[in-house]
Amino acid sequence: MKMKTTINVLLLALCVTSVSFAQSQMFVRYDFRANPGSEDAIAKILTDYHDQAGSYKSGGMSVVRLDVKGELETTHSIALLGEIDNFWLENPTPMTGMQFELAGKKLADHIEKETSSAAGYILYSRGDGVEGDTYYAGWLLDVTDPATFAPSFLKMANSDDTNAIMGDRILQFGSFAAGGASVPATHWVYANFANFVDYMATMEQMYASDAFQLHLQEIEGIVKVTREFTEEQIMLFE
Repeated sequence: MKMKTTINVLLLALCVTSVSFAQSQMFVRYDFRANPGSEDAIAKILTDYHDQAGSYKSGGMSVVRLDVKGELETTHSIALLGEIDNFWLENPTPMTGMQFELAGKKLADHIEKETSSAAGYILYSRGDGVEGDTYYAGWLLDVTDPATFAPSFLKMANSDDTNAIMGDRILQFGSFAAGGASVPATHWVYANFANFVDYMATMEQMYASDAFQLHLQEIEGIVKVTREFTEEQIMLFE
């Protein structure tokens, strides 16, 4: 499926689903396996498009390269982020729509296969991020009791332990509304770090903290981590 068709289908599904939700932040993510040696070409296509299309009303587009994949088929991902009521470009025109379609066709020449696509909500976010930190870790969760899991996670995320360990690093929690990965997942957690060593050292402290250990006790039996992965942001358009 071409990128433009994928994103349009996901946006339609999200718009229908979001009527019954109060969340204001959303995302659309497109995972794919790039042709070998095609990263520079993909970067140029996206840069040329955004030079013409301009800025976003909110959020933007993030392009990442998967590091520790946990799913060997996926090599890269493109994520569109923003507020539901202020999503996409600042000044969209019929011309930018045509440019977007053309960029999608050009990208297809450098993509071996689409591996998964998803849309959903960003339910919680803490930290403004540290300048220069472009390494991210993600956890896909299969949660059977969101009403119990969510408040426990928020309590842990806002704890003194987490604030001391994470500092200004970003920590996010969200849910899926359409599409999905190749493994069962209802929710996700995402965090950013300086590099792989920072990720390992920071998470070692987090896992050992009293706040996280209490969180594990409170969610025992209602959540399963179905996939853990790390990735590096290679481009960001805002």
